Amino acid sequence: MTFRRITEGEDLIVRDLTGSGKTMAFCLPMVEKFRKLGLFGRGRPQAMILAPTRELALQISKELDALKHSEKEYKVLTVYGGVSIDDQTWNLRRGVDIFVGTTGRIKDHMERGNFDFSDLKMAVLDEADVMLNLGFKEDVEKIMSTIKEAGPKNLQALMFSATVPRWITSIVSMFLSPGHTSLDLVRDLKNKTSRTVEHLAINVPYHNRTAALADVLICYGGGQTIVFTSTKQEANQLLLSDKIKKDIEVMHGDIAQNQREVTLKRFKEKKFNVLVATDVASRGLDIPSVDLVIQVEPPKDTETYIHRSGRTARAGRSGTCITFYTLRQKPLIQMIESKAGIILQKIGVPQPDQVIKASSRDTIKNLEEVNDAVVPLFEDSAQELIEQEGGDAKRALCKTLALLSGHHKEIMTARSLLNGQEGQVTFKIDMNQPFYAVSLVWNILRKFMPDQITSQIKGMRAFKDMNGACFDVPESYAQRLIDIFEHAEGE
Repeated sequence: MTFRRITEGEDLIVRDLTGSGKTMAFCLPMVEKFRKLGLFGRGRPQAMILAPTRELALQISKELDALKHSEKEYKVLTVYGGVSIDDQTWNLRRGVDIFVGTTGRIKDHMERGNFDFSDLKMAVLDEADVMLNLGFKEDVEKIMSTIKEAGPKNLQALMFSATVPRWITSIVSMFLSPGHTSLDLVRDLKNKTSRTVEHLAINVPYHNRTAALADVLICYGGGQTIVFTSTKQEANQLLLSDKIKKDIEVMHGDIAQNQREVTLKRFKEKKFNVLVATDVASRGLDIPSVDLVIQVEPPKDTETYIHRSGRTARAGRSGTCITFYTLRQKPLIQMIESKAGIILQKIGVPQPDQVIKASSRDTIKNLEEVNDAVVPLFEDSAQELIEQEGGDAKRALCKTLALLSGHHKEIMTARSLLNGQEGQVTFKIDMNQPFYAVSLVWNILRKFMPDQITSQIKGMRAFKDMNGACFDVPESYAQRLIDIFEHAEGE
């Protein structure tokens, strides 16, 4: 959709789903156009690409480098803050064909007179909604006005994004020509998110969030996972939590740029499986191996949800996005469903038996790493362990798996399926015919249950079809409730 239009010089504003290949959609035609026109090697920048974050700028540069026919065919320079500006200045003066950067550092170079825009042929604004939403509008306007003052002939301008809110049109007239083309591959789609993402939501009280996250990571996080937090403090708290057994690392704005790059490189190389990050990691990062995204609370706007969930299911792969919410945040979930054209399937937190089975699964999977050469060294210990269990090899193996999985000291506390509350068991009651109010369910329970139990029942909710209801009971009363109803089954 973009290739011919870009090579023929059209100005474009483009919207498509996350993970659909927007970066390649401007990099490939740009490089092919410059090749055909023989524009490489002139010493002055032929193209400028603006990005909202350092991580996205580096990702774009990586795509451009991958399109080279030879190492020296053209030179790409990435400029961003947090590193020496002197090295970037030296490279600019040596000659650059395409430069990619964040607005702040590009402004720094402009103020120092390091850019010669007189030969610029193309300007690209990537993730335009993010850049303007993050307060970079004045920077973008300043950069574009400076370029136009330099007087490059027939400057081509492109804007790309996964979302194009209405307020973004305020800059379109300044950035693009009046005859620009708008390509919106999302407008007619009901589902504005990646098509292969499964969207789930879990009602979790704030104080249970970390414990629930730990269990969700075990049950759903078999591969690469990104966990999004709203603040840097929350990200650091999760890193330090003793409830999370997975190897995790964090990435946010307070971490030095070189460390962020190392962390991202290690994550891509699968040196660890869980990356906890603020929205600095939600935009434009292409990590195809991510199969799970978790948001510890719903974002306040649909665009952020679309970008976060788009970190999985990239390049046609499938993935899952799980969002935690409280009852107070339920309107945010409903807003996201309405504006993104999706339904978040409501599920409960993993139950103890699910967590233990998932932990055992991971432990058994890790056994594949054991070298056959070391197995004989453990034969005597294995035989001794079996003898300690009275010759019951299966019991000895079960105890070993329990120890290795970290669930060996005590049985895990039950959790509510409704909101993840520890120490609660969720019961379901089915009715023979629809009812009109949960008071009928309460009357049935009070008929058979002592006040000691009914006074402890919480979270009564009717099913959508009004053919039943569910509720929570403290774990200490669960077996008694079961016994009472079994005894009253004929009444």
